[in-house]
Amino acid sequence: MLEARAFEPEFLKKLDRLILGIKRARTVRAGQRTLGRVQGLGIEPENFREYNEGDDLRFLDWNTYARLDELAIRTFRAERQVEMTMLVDASGSMAFPERDDKLGLALAIAASIAYVGMNDNDAVRIGAFAMRRGEMQLDLSPFHRRRESYLNFQPFVAAVRTGGETRLGAAVDSLLHQRRPAGIVMIISDFLVNRIDYEDALSRLIAARHEVKAIHVMGEMESNGAYPPGLYRVRDAESGEMRETVFGPETAAACRRKVEQLSGAVREFCNSRGIAYAHAFGAGSLEPFVERELPALGVVR
Repeated sequence: MLEARAFEPEFLKKLDRLILGIKRARTVRAGQRTLGRVQGLGIEPENFREYNEGDDLRFLDWNTYARLDELAIRTFRAERQVEMTMLVDASGSMAFPERDDKLGLALAIAASIAYVGMNDNDAVRIGAFAMRRGEMQLDLSPFHRRRESYLNFQPFVAAVRTGGETRLGAAVDSLLHQRRPAGIVMIISDFLVNRIDYEDALSRLIAARHEVKAIHVMGEMESNGAYPPGLYRVRDAESGEMRETVFGPETAAACRRKVEQLSGAVREFCNSRGIAYAHAFGAGSLEPFVERELPALGVVR
């Protein structure tokens, strides 16, 4: 499954190079330096303490060493960490077409963002949601902050299964009920829901003062309408409704138009509300998405 890719050493090295390249590009210009959001690092020094083995050598106070011949670490006023939550749609529609591995793509993107967020020691968690047996099931991992704990996400990601209806509004209700501080919330979904549902859900996140980002994932077959021609019995993955349809060139073209309309509508709404929007259509878009869209989404700083 594609989500396993996000934990492979080779893929993580690519993320490291991406982060490093962007940070260098933003600091090499003369007179332009930026401070990252590093835990415990602020603008003004707060105090000093004795150096302990393993402390970051960047914070050694050399004036103290020159005067007293003692190693001391400068401490800073801690900045408030940003809480980052990735909410992955785990409804029934995310399982089809099966060969597209749409859920795997969504989870791989969520895990990649988590890894990048840990670069700045932000508090990061991954969630999966779906409406099952009339109740919203929102599963959330614990928050993790340090890069060393990234692999702790792997069991959670591997355990996510699809089923049930999407119901973005109900997922947002469950999230807001926790009354966490305002942070960054990323919705990763195929957005195959009623327009009123996703507009209301995204609007309420903004009203709660979260910074909201929408990542639209779809499979390659469904976004291109690339189904073999013939007669199909189609079952709605969420409602269970059955119907028959004949698939051919005209139907494929209609599918592509529907996807374009859906993507355009979600993008238009997001733009009108100041929500960053990006899409990844097809499993092969994972690495191009990471390289091009993460910086545009403001994930890599």
